[in-house]
Amino acid sequence: MNKLYFILIVLFLLTACNHSTNLELTVSKDRIQFHNWHPTPKDTHLAKIYVWNTYEKKTNNVPLAGQFKYGSNNTFEFVPNFPFMEKTEYVIIRTTKEGNIKQRFSLPQTNKLPLTVEGIYPTSDSLPENLLRMYVTFSQPMKTSGNLENIKLLNNQGEEIEGAIFNNVYELWDKSQKQLTIIFDPARIKTDLVANKELGRALKVREKFQVMITMAEDIYGQQLQKHFTKTFWVTPQDVSPPNVDTWNINAPESGTKGELKIKFKSPVDKMSLYTRIKVTNQNNQIIQGKITIGNHEKLWKFVPLKPWTKGNYKLKINARLADPSGNNLNGLFDHKTGSLKSEKEGEILNINFQII
Repeated sequence: MNKLYFILIVLFLLTACNHSTNLELTVSKDRIQFHNWHPTPKDTHLAKIYVWNTYEKKTNNVPLAGQFKYGSNNTFEFVPNFPFMEKTEYVIIRTTKEGNIKQRFSLPQTNKLPLTVEGIYPTSDSLPENLLRMYVTFSQPMKTSGNLENIKLLNNQGEEIEGAIFNNVYELWDKSQKQLTIIFDPARIKTDLVANKELGRALKVREKFQVMITMAEDIYGQQLQKHFTKTFWVTPQDVSPPNVDTWNINAPESGTKGELKIKFKSPVDKMSLYTRIKVTNQNNQIIQGKITIGNHEKLWKFVPLKPWTKGNYKLKINARLADPSGNNLNGLFDHKTGSLKSEKEGEILNINFQII
């Protein structure tokens, strides 16, 4: 009898474990790891993750964008496209034979540094009338909505210039969620468009302006402790597109990790400096390394991961490389029909150099 009783208890425990509805999970900013859930790839569509509205006790009906997958240690996980936010509750809903199973979770509280603005690009205090883009960098990953409305362009009297900053439906954040792209309304910059004819450009030559940032909020629910401002004077419009023939290229010596430098006659768009220039060897292999910029975006420096070896190299420049006014290697942002150098955007230009 005792033996039969023992077998029944074991079977009961095994059955209870197999039908456990609670997921054991570890939540971090950039992923969830599931410790007792190992679905097959075809079953991952049966689970969705939502933001949970604590007050209304329901989801927002928009599942989080991300990917369910197996990680490097064979642990099943969910990697969101954007980091999880503190002070926010989430819910994972799984569809099973027994029905939908809900389980709420949140990001553990962590010690974090105060939220600050680390800088605004372009860094110069003199910017052209037809400025198209700025980049704001923050010290912490930011919420991806509701921050753009806290960034304003002010004239010298402290008055907001309405409609100067283009209010995108989706804010333009980089993958780290620390850098936001600000676009000045292109319709007011291009001279042949109605908005330009009726409103004119937001920036006026020989006048002083401020970009002011207030109340921006990071994923931890922190807000800026004080307003951040960038003051600049406006210079005449920039109607000279970048020209590789004016670049000064300094190559380092072989056997070193010396800097490969490019000096520009005028500022280049920050993201163009980081994404539109590649270095390749004579076998057309991309050289891995670190890029830094300086001198108000008129200097590009590249340090390879491994020492340079003697040989022929190329700088591969995407023709979309632009200046802060949106003029690129193919022509002006405010161009006339048929005036571009090529009908194809994104062509690659090659500049040869040697390491000796």
